[in-house]
Amino acid sequence: MKKEEEKKKSSLTEKTVSRRDFTRIAATFGFTSTFLAYHGLAQAGTPPTAMMLAQAAKETEQERAKVKAKVKLRYGTAGHDIESTWVAKVGTYDFVRDLEERTDGAIQVQLMEANSICGEMTCAEKCIQGIIDLYLTSTNNASTTCPYLNILDFGALWPSRASLYSFAMDYRSEDLLREPMRRLYGIEMLFGDYGLRGFFMSKVKYGQGTPALDTLDKLKATGAKIRTTGTLFGLKSMQLMGVNPVAISYEEVVDAVRQGAIDGAEAWEIPFNMIHFTEFTGQYLYLKYCSGNWVTGMNVKSLDRIPADLRDKFMESCYLAQVATLGKEEASIYVKAGSGELADPPPGSEHWKCNIRNIQWSKEEMDKLEKVISPKHNPQPWAEWREKLNKMYGRGDVYEKLYEIAHEVPASAYAIDIIPKRWWKPNPPWWNKPDTAPWRRGSGYFAMNLERRKQ
Repeated sequence: MKKEEEKKKSSLTEKTVSRRDFTRIAATFGFTSTFLAYHGLAQAGTPPTAMMLAQAAKETEQERAKVKAKVKLRYGTAGHDIESTWVAKVGTYDFVRDLEERTDGAIQVQLMEANSICGEMTCAEKCIQGIIDLYLTSTNNASTTCPYLNILDFGALWPSRASLYSFAMDYRSEDLLREPMRRLYGIEMLFGDYGLRGFFMSKVKYGQGTPALDTLDKLKATGAKIRTTGTLFGLKSMQLMGVNPVAISYEEVVDAVRQGAIDGAEAWEIPFNMIHFTEFTGQYLYLKYCSGNWVTGMNVKSLDRIPADLRDKFMESCYLAQVATLGKEEASIYVKAGSGELADPPPGSEHWKCNIRNIQWSKEEMDKLEKVISPKHNPQPWAEWREKLNKMYGRGDVYEKLYEIAHEVPASAYAIDIIPKRWWKPNPPWWNKPDTAPWRRGSGYFAMNLERRKQ
């Protein structure tokens, strides 16, 4: 009986879709139809065979072809494909599937995944140029093309992921983020996942049996070389806290730690699970020193070309994608990654499988870190860039306004407690009140607390 079961499992594994099968089917029925078909089968919990995928892709393509599209959009996603979205809930497929269904095929999207048309450093630029209509990349890397996006990355600006998501749905984001992005770059900021960066320290130097890096002084004493990305302000925060940042691309980070070129790397909660950098991580320091976000943006001219009735439906699909992304990404952080504020990764999560120690700093240490890297407490290193960004914004001190909004939401808030709202509509009266907007309370039995209750 055991042999028969093993043979059955082996047979299923052999019949699952290979990359070559996928490419061949996509060439026949179109990449978007194939992606949507694969996603549908995967969501149903079915590991598709090539024959199953081909049939589903054919049916999907036939359904999409029944209606002549009034609007066709090209959507480039940097580094993301079906496989990556098992852990990174970036909203792309929720959005495309709902948009085509909601408009009965009047709007159709051509997905161009996994760096096939643009990468992390080029997607925003190609969207501005009109080569693609929509793009997905991190705001941090896109800031090399759109420097105004640096406003999201001031040191220790966001107390929690809840404060980031709350801002993304707040009407005040129109004044501080969305209008300047349209005016300066012709980009409409739509939906995304929002996270906070920490350090993934090498298993070789900081694995089991080594001291926990649970204070700023201990971290500085290591003199560790830590990989950084395209975020200028993230780099500045790392320099201020006394570590040695090394610029290495996302694709090369695994080889860099394997070869000893770096002692760790920085990212937010999810990205390193996608490339299994977690296998080389000994300690995860959740410092929340800078944001990390994958956001879908759109060329404003492409949005304006959509007829008014369809544009309303388009924005509804964006709203649904934002709601889905918040819930799914938060669940993925805890259940699949095992990161975030968790001291003990849950069984089955990536951090649990890789025996990673999640190091949570005390409130006193987090306050010490904030005093070192925050423009609020250490303004001089940030002064030049604050002046530049204020000129781009044109309506006062953008950091001060952002800081006030960000700190309306306490560090103890959970993002899953946010009651979603459409960001393009004015805030209703209940939005800013702790009694009717529960994520703003930060107190009570169900507020986030990392201490065990006394028995």
